[in-house]
Amino acid sequence: MPSDEELKQARALAYRYLSHRDRSTRETADHLKKKGLKEAVVQETLSHLKEANYLDDRRFAEHWSRTRAENRQYGRYRLRQELLGKGVSRELIDETLDALFESVQEIDLARAVVEKKLPAMQDLDADKRKRRLTGLLQRKGFSSDVIYKVLD
Repeated sequence: MPSDEELKQARALAYRYLSHRDRSTRETADHLKKKGLKEAVVQETLSHLKEANYLDDRRFAEHWSRTRAENRQYGRYRLRQELLGKGVSRELIDETLDALFESVQEIDLARAVVEKKLPAMQDLDADKRKRRLTGLLQRKGFSSDVIYKVLD
């Protein structure tokens, strides 16, 4: 059983970590473990944070994916990889991205990326321009179907 002092220290660390932005449960757990806290203290702290609604993987996934799609114009694949890296479950990722891309069309995001980049590429020949735009859209996480539709 963790001592009150250990729990107090762990909560203070967690509050400070969560004050910058919303985090996933795994991110928070990893952070606390890196600080040298025992597993029992980490688990107790995570339970407290979830009960107090400081940690919510669903809320985190929705906010993360929406802001990354809107601000950076990332596609479904890139968002999926980022959320997996943050420790969000596959089922929750699928639900979140399905809901997101009902309201935001992935093809519209890809078009916006191309329209923003195209003026700087006017001097390039058509094949080179298409290759570069394809690479850009791939790095942003768009599927080949979306890329082909946008570039045609």
